[in-house]
Amino acid sequence: MKTVIFATLLVVALAWVPTSGAAAADQPYPAAGPYSPVPPPDVQVAQFTYALQPLPLLPRRFQNHCGFYRGHFYCADHCGADYQLYYCTPVAFGCCHIGHGYCSGDGSVRCTTSLFPLD
Repeated sequence: MKTVIFATLLVVALAWVPTSGAAAADQPYPAAGPYSPVPPPDVQVAQFTYALQPLPLLPRRFQNHCGFYRGHFYCADHCGADYQLYYCTPVAFGCCHIGHGYCSGDGSVRCTTSLFPLD
């Protein structure tokens, strides 16, 4: 009697498994998101810094290789790992460690090792 019940369950399982896989295969996969989070083309991005002074908005041409660092959105623009692009003026921009760049009084980019620059 046990073999009859087992054989019946085995037949039902063998008939059910391929049909459930076929139903799952018919459902489309969700679209994959972009590798680098990119803001919409008409939006300028606020730059992240630990400095107390605000930075100008990042122009669209520098908004690539973007990501999140400790909950803050930043863009690297070919600076490398653990670096962020800082934009002060059209002729003054450069790379510093994430959060450690700022614009000095003369409009140039400065990098600091401390969290709060005194310049």
